[in-house]
Amino acid sequence: MYPTKTLDGSQTLFSERYGQTFHSDKGALSESKHIFLAASGVRKRLRQAIYTSVLEIGFGTGLNFFLTADLALRSGAALDYSAVEQDVLPADLVQTLHYGEYLEHSDLLVAYLVFRDEMPSKVPPGTYPFKFEGVGLELRVGDAKEQSFQEARFDAIYQDAFSPDANPELWTEAFFSKLKATLKPGGVMTTYSVKGDVRRRLKALGLEVEKRPGPPGGKREMLRARKAGVGG
Repeated sequence: MYPTKTLDGSQTLFSERYGQTFHSDKGALSESKHIFLAASGVRKRLRQAIYTSVLEIGFGTGLNFFLTADLALRSGAALDYSAVEQDVLPADLVQTLHYGEYLEHSDLLVAYLVFRDEMPSKVPPGTYPFKFEGVGLELRVGDAKEQSFQEARFDAIYQDAFSPDANPELWTEAFFSKLKATLKPGGVMTTYSVKGDVRRRLKALGLEVEKRPGPPGGKREMLRARKAGVGG
């Protein structure tokens, strides 16, 4: 696993295990802001200082969390963020990505790195809480398929696992059913994958699925799935 520069100048990591980068090689920063923060409605909620709960599948480098939490801190919004990750990256590897350059509250990243350094190098399965001002992170370490999620807890889900080809078990209808159940009515799930199988599985669960334009300079399209009800 090693850092690689993406086309918008931000860094990500390449995983030899999955043969993929953690974020789009066309722009890690632009992908995170466009697909996850903006299209999910999280950016709008946080800018209005509305309490927001987010579930991320695939914590990875932490970029989606850092950007979401930084916006919450700037807006004074409370953020409840849960993230599932099988293998938590070591602090020194995250530090090489220089994500603090994109944060107004770079001390958030510093605090997270201290939190990570206090954990074992190979983090055992379990739930690890991290708190920074009005931001709470619940880092769930282990197999995402085995996690139990409270019903109707989250306003948004960032489906950011490795691709359906590389990590198919996190793109099944059964797994999507768990994700739908944990969304609040009107809640939104967003992802970079627009594969036909993914769209069909989400639609089969009764979610309102639409393809949207991808990030500037990145993939042409992204996917947004909304649970029926008030909100979103």
